[in-house]
Amino acid sequence: MSSLPLALITGGSRGLGFETARQLGKLGYRLFIASRTVPRLEQAAQSLRAEGHLVSFHAFDMQDQDSIQTLVDEVKKKDAPIDVLINCAGVMYEAGNDDEVQTDIGSNASVLRSPERNVTDTIAINMIGTWSVTRALAPHLARGARIVNVSSSMASLGEMGPGYYGYRASKAGINVFTRTLAYEMRPRGILVNSVCPGWVKTNMGGPGATRDVAEGAAGIVWAATLPPDGPTGGFFRDGQAIPW
Repeated sequence: MSSLPLALITGGSRGLGFETARQLGKLGYRLFIASRTVPRLEQAAQSLRAEGHLVSFHAFDMQDQDSIQTLVDEVKKKDAPIDVLINCAGVMYEAGNDDEVQTDIGSNASVLRSPERNVTDTIAINMIGTWSVTRALAPHLARGARIVNVSSSMASLGEMGPGYYGYRASKAGINVFTRTLAYEMRPRGILVNSVCPGWVKTNMGGPGATRDVAEGAAGIVWAATLPPDGPTGGFFRDGQAIPW
């Protein structure tokens, strides 16, 4: 039985999820990365193992309850509960930069002209999917575990601008989920926080983003490694509270 704490990262095969896993691995965590496609997971796991990290992986679909159950079944096979759950998996279909969506970016991002499927699927995956996965995994979290929900300042009413209705709404929903879940998890000593990583150079953020992926992941890792008396139910960037 390994004495190393276990971190499960959804969306862990690339971008912020992968870098978050990498940074947690350096801190001595066993890594369990999960996302939709096996080839990307295999490649990510190989890269992490090459750096000396202990890694397992599982492919699943956040919109399919049976598929989520297969993730739970894999967790049950572990010799210890989850110490850190990072909900990093997400999409931004309105940006037109995800593999499944190839449309005009201008109309795609418009509140009034964005295709309905792009909005509804974004909300279904980012908000409902995160809730479904967390609810399924909650019985397998260690006492005193950490849950980090990756959000965005695009969800903040204090910073909100035009366009991207589905993405903004989904991340605002994530923040509601964080605040309400934090109350329910307090008896188990589990801290639950939302983190905005900033505008990061990933497939979703694009090449014009202002932050390196390592910088964005650092704020997620901060929330994942808070002390027992750390904050819960908050919304942070770089360890500092930001407007809701």
